[in-house]
Amino acid sequence: MQESIVARQPILDSNQNVIAFEIIFKKTYDTKIAEENISITAEEINNDVEFIEQKRLSNGKKIFINFTGELLKSEIANLLSKDNLGIEISENIKEVSKAIQTIEKLKKDGALIILNDITPEKIESSIIKYADIIKIDFDKYNNDQHKDFIEKIKQTYNKNIKFLANNINEHKQFKSAKDCGYDYFQGIFFTKPDVVANREMPGYKLNYLNFLKELNKEDLDFDQLEKIIKNDMSMTVSLLRTINAAYYGYNVSSIKQAATLLGINGLRKWSLIYLAEGLRNDKPDILFVNTLTRAEFAESLAEDFEIEENSGELFTMGMFSMMDAFLNRPIEDILDEISVKQEIKEALTKKKGLFGEILELVIAFERSKWEEISVIEKYYNLEPRKLYNKYLKAVDFAYETMNLLMEHSE
Repeated sequence: MQESIVARQPILDSNQNVIAFEIIFKKTYDTKIAEENISITAEEINNDVEFIEQKRLSNGKKIFINFTGELLKSEIANLLSKDNLGIEISENIKEVSKAIQTIEKLKKDGALIILNDITPEKIESSIIKYADIIKIDFDKYNNDQHKDFIEKIKQTYNKNIKFLANNINEHKQFKSAKDCGYDYFQGIFFTKPDVVANREMPGYKLNYLNFLKELNKEDLDFDQLEKIIKNDMSMTVSLLRTINAAYYGYNVSSIKQAATLLGINGLRKWSLIYLAEGLRNDKPDILFVNTLTRAEFAESLAEDFEIEENSGELFTMGMFSMMDAFLNRPIEDILDEISVKQEIKEALTKKKGLFGEILELVIAFERSKWEEISVIEKYYNLEPRKLYNKYLKAVDFAYETMNLLMEHSE
């Protein structure tokens, strides 16, 4: 059976570590599964969960899946492995008594129960006492309402219950949600810069920024690149360790030798990965993974858009698309100091041109925006399954690269 097309949305704790991924099924969007018209089978869901785990989409973390009342009644969840499973259910499901029987069994077997659609106006529910996590749309209420709601739930039902704030799309929302008492956070805030007025950039990030400037000059000056790297001992050691790893297959002892062996395109690609890795010491791992995924996926799309000669530039675009989040500066300011091709600049700042379309497609995959993906696929006559397989390979590349760099930094 052909697997469904699925995507994932990370759920982070207060330290911005990923604790789970919510799995979003494209089939749900395509067929608009409704309570009264369930068209997904136990076998399909079970195969999809196994597929997600095999393809590293969950990276060993828990998988959260949204279940309708019909899915609960069908007892599909009982056929799944409960070790890493979280079942998201709505408070307003029908036939609550039957659902509770299933929920009780799921909890007994070790699954997490995540309760959606609870509101401060209505919190009396026979299901709340079974919830391990309550998920709230953070945009819907003010901070005082969030605090009162969390306190009331803990006092009335369970003091150990955890709270998940959804739609956290800015760092200020993340900070507010933490202050309100939320434990977990879902949204795209970690992909954005945490810009604070008059905050000085740490010295090591300035060094990386200087390296980026040098790296993107029309004529690379390997002597200058070598000088910048040698100014940072950890940068030098990590570079040589990585370049000598089996992944690259070299045995070199100097920065200049490594640069010569890699060539300009190879050096640019490796350096961008290395620089992002060096910048991530105060950033969540998922930001680094998403950055590598974007870059590798964008590069692989050069074939589909018939611009193979620009594959390296697409990789650069993908890496730079997250550079504002790493440096905590607006991307416009960064690009003013670094020379990049006009196509990359317009894609990053305005989503214009063919590069801009490719970047939008890459981000749409990352954020499970199936409608946007479908529009671009149809316009450019792209094959959905082929694109999805490239996305999966990009995810694999991201985790393999991160693990490699972590191994050789120890």
